[in-house]
Amino acid sequence: MADKVPIFKVQILVASSKLKNGDAHLKGLKDYDYYQEAGYYKYTVGASANYNEIYRLRKQVLDKFPEAFIIAFRNGQRMDVQEAVREFRRLRIKG
Repeated sequence: MADKVPIFKVQILVASSKLKNGDAHLKGLKDYDYYQEAGYYKYTVGASANYNEIYRLRKQVLDKFPEAFIIAFRNGQRMDVQEAVREFRRLRIKG
């Protein structure tokens, strides 16, 4: 069941090549992750099945990363965020 729930993350930036630790583009951020898609490295912070947690995290990073937005994954595959949010709400109501 746990691998079926959507995992939300905040995407903060995209780069055409992998950034080194401490790269200026990361603006001092140390706790980040990335995934590759369409030849780009897409950098994220946070990872939670709780949409509200990630929503708050996005608000926290907006000053450094004004373009930050929420994305979602299921089983390691990117998925539609609106669908993930609907599923999150449905599971919370049931659970």
